[in-house]
Amino acid sequence: MRAVPTTQTATIRVWRLAALVLLGLAQLFDYVSFMVMIERHGLVAELNPIVVTIHQSVGMVGLTVVKASAVVFLASTATLLMPRRPNVAFGVLVVGIILGIVGGVSNVMTL
Repeated sequence: MRAVPTTQTATIRVWRLAALVLLGLAQLFDYVSFMVMIERHGLVAELNPIVVTIHQSVGMVGLTVVKASAVVFLASTATLLMPRRPNVAFGVLVVGIILGIVGGVSNVMTL
């Protein structure tokens, strides 16, 4: 017999989904603000040397693939950790959200 979902279980599921959506939105904010920034000021405005190196090596398409892969990796890792290590999973998501927001804000500040 299946267990009946409780209100607490439903609340946890909502928080999981909200955290995953926030991760995607924060990283999208970082990515879009990066594109606008380099369109206006060129690649020299980017402060992250890893991003600059990737962009110089494989271009915007490669950078997009790397960014999307990183977001999928973070979301997948958090999803896999959720059942046994929910605090670690939320920590992974929070770090990804904070990095996306900080990256986006730093890009917007250069505009």
